[in-house]
Amino acid sequence: MRNLNFLKLFYGLMLVMVSTAFVSCVDDNDDTEAPYLEVSPTTLIFGLDGQPASGSQASFDISTNRSWKATVKDDKSWVTLSKYEGEGSATIQVSIPENINDEASVVIEISNKVGVLMSETVKITSGSVEPSVVIYNDNVGTIEVDKNNWPYVDKYEGWNKTGIGSESVTYTGENASVRNSGLANTDAYAGASGPNIVFFGKTPTSFNVNKITLSSGQKNLQLTFGASRSVNNNGTYDNTFDVSKFEVALSADGTTWAPITYTKNNGDADYPYWVFATANFTLKQVPENLYIRFTALDASAIRLDDITLATGAGGTEIDLGAAGEPKVTTTDAKTITGTSATLGGSAFNLDIAEATEVGVQYIEFSTGTVTDIDWTKATKTAASVKENPWTVAVTNLTKDNQYAFRAYATTASNTIYGEPKTFVAMESTTTPISIADLVTKMTGTATEVDENYVIQGVICGDPAGKNYSYGTLYLMTKGATTAGNALSLYNNQIDVTQYALGQEIKVTLQKDVAKIYKRYDVPQVEGFSADNIEVISENNTVTPVKVTLSQLAAFVCMPVTVENVNIATAGVWKDGEAGKNHTFNVAGTSFTVNINKNASPFENQPYAAATASMTGIASIYQSAGQLMPRNLEDVSGFASNKPMIVSVDPSSVSFSSTGGSQTIEVTTVNQGSNTLSISQLNGILSAKLENGKVIVTSNANESSDDVKQNLTISITNGNSVTVPIKVSAKGGNDTKGTFTSMTPFLFAQGSDKVNAYSQDLSINETTIEGLKLGTGKESGTFTTGALGVSGNKKLSFYASAWNKETMTVYIKVNGGGSVSGDDNITAEPNTGVAGTGTFTVTFTDSDYYTFNLTGLTPESTITIATDANFDGNGAKARGIMCGFQLY
Repeated sequence: MRNLNFLKLFYGLMLVMVSTAFVSCVDDNDDTEAPYLEVSPTTLIFGLDGQPASGSQASFDISTNRSWKATVKDDKSWVTLSKYEGEGSATIQVSIPENINDEASVVIEISNKVGVLMSETVKITSGSVEPSVVIYNDNVGTIEVDKNNWPYVDKYEGWNKTGIGSESVTYTGENASVRNSGLANTDAYAGASGPNIVFFGKTPTSFNVNKITLSSGQKNLQLTFGASRSVNNNGTYDNTFDVSKFEVALSADGTTWAPITYTKNNGDADYPYWVFATANFTLKQVPENLYIRFTALDASAIRLDDITLATGAGGTEIDLGAAGEPKVTTTDAKTITGTSATLGGSAFNLDIAEATEVGVQYIEFSTGTVTDIDWTKATKTAASVKENPWTVAVTNLTKDNQYAFRAYATTASNTIYGEPKTFVAMESTTTPISIADLVTKMTGTATEVDENYVIQGVICGDPAGKNYSYGTLYLMTKGATTAGNALSLYNNQIDVTQYALGQEIKVTLQKDVAKIYKRYDVPQVEGFSADNIEVISENNTVTPVKVTLSQLAAFVCMPVTVENVNIATAGVWKDGEAGKNHTFNVAGTSFTVNINKNASPFENQPYAAATASMTGIASIYQSAGQLMPRNLEDVSGFASNKPMIVSVDPSSVSFSSTGGSQTIEVTTVNQGSNTLSISQLNGILSAKLENGKVIVTSNANESSDDVKQNLTISITNGNSVTVPIKVSAKGGNDTKGTFTSMTPFLFAQGSDKVNAYSQDLSINETTIEGLKLGTGKESGTFTTGALGVSGNKKLSFYASAWNKETMTVYIKVNGGGSVSGDDNITAEPNTGVAGTGTFTVTFTDSDYYTFNLTGLTPESTITIATDANFDGNGAKARGIMCGFQLY
């Protein structure tokens, strides 16, 4: 029995020890549950108007039980997030400007002291970006290379080329070899491969990728690559990557070169010091083969890896000149009937603007081979539009006869012909297909239809309401009441307002031309024109289907009605140039109601806090149902004639300690005879109404505390809006505008530094010393020298987070004294705070921060950190500070 009790005790102690061991791995005592991170949706789609595309939205939800940080990757500065870090679950709004054709990724991470616990990525697509096609890629392979005899690039046998145009690629170079030396690029950027790289040795040094095969339509391209620079200056390494020391050029023949520009991210600022470079360009002429040359002007310093050439949105036009012989290619005949066909061609190594004419020749062809044709007897028809590629509609053909044809391009010196092809003039059959059956053929990949189809249905969206993505018609099976009977027709070259709700139309989809796919779960048809649409009848009744909130996604593209929709706060459907996503709910479950930027009938139209039915086109994103009202009648249950303040600008007012005057613009709807009024401010603050505007005035603040008051703007019989007003404290000695720091705060005086650096700042054309804390992966901490003062003081300084990031700055006092009140601030990002070298920074009053310190002694020091543990081992939190003053 004793032995049994002893074993129970022993195993009990072991269990306690194991439990204790596990507990000790948790960073925070408050972390009592396993970490989790969920992000939805993981893809956002925007149009060229900067607004969410049909079926998409402008926000994503983060669900987590930890602190999180969001980072926009690869310096995609056109993406703006409403918040870059936070605690627990949150909804993040995404904003982008107009006319962006690009893709970006936002990475959300939760971390502890050890590192990243979990991460999720949200992909953002803007504009008319088609799925990128990789033409060429090489990661330099992974085979072992002899470090005692690095192979030159033309002798290396481990290349790992992929892509649709990579088959004929060869490699040449001068003083360029393949190595696996230096810091590997592992995790430095998405797709970083390691370990093998191209090393640029003694100058002159270059590396050529030869004969990448292009097709005629591949004119808008994107070139990306990883690169690093490392120079040993007596034990101190300089990793700054200067784009002027690494040139990239293109050629059509490997002889005549055209330089291209590229951008890089800030990878050279952080370990492992690899940058990711991107060049977006458009080829003026598309050659059959493309050559890429990389040239290093920095001897034995630069490494290259992960080269990718892919289709993209295009950019700077690159003229490769007349390199290579001009060539014309004949394209296959399309849209063939018994009496007509569409023929065409394309040109390589030829500036289409220099051609006097482009077109096709065609001739009836019944015997022999195409090599026997007497082309002098052929009919020659010029294209009505001189473009590359070009098309020609030929008519008056004879049914069932065979024809030969070839494309041509005429220049000032000669005429260039493409290869001959043939077709038979015969009526093509058109297969009727229901909308439901066509939808079942759709996948997540755009595919051309496999035969000529015709679909027929009723326009169920309201083009006059304009609440749709530009160029979209919603079409449903006539009288349908079940899901899966609707789709979207998309062509942004068509003015869809020429069509109307209730029109029955027939749409012809041509084989190998029209495309179908589920674009982020929304069934969509592309590749048709207005000529393919025939209006059959008018004013057909379109009856929305009553659905529950959970059924929205299933009824995508169909008109539906959701009952008992509620919103607790009144608002306005749309104001200004932007669209809006509104959050309504049914029985406490929220969903999005989308109003497009172009939906002018919804402009400045208020809605009431109410419960009512709502109708619209059902949309879907990542299985989350949304609703797009077609017109104001769809939301008539929320109509409001009440006067309303729609917006105030600015929404908050801040003054420096010297005071001043600011004007608040007030926008109203349904004001009529109702009047505006304002609450009274007091002390050094006053406000007055003048011509529908509010003018706020502040006298100088002579106190050591901020003055904070709220101004309420109201409209009779309507709503009220509160505007916070703040006047900064003077505090006896106002150091605002002072950017130099006291001696104890200078970098050289620091007694303890982790991920802390001296940083030159250019402010008002004057260079001063600032303090940089944190890196691209970790936080930072800095402890000053002895302050040499006693008593109660104020500490003030300027701070800005790294571009597109945020950071929290924490302060603590050592050796006597403490922080009274708040011990941290959250700094906003600054576009000048990025990269390497001197930062050119413009500070505003909102970047100026003050802490209250008590009980200081001459021996007191201050620790400044970007993590709450003050150890520099936290997750990424970086930025700059300057102007440290005690007073």
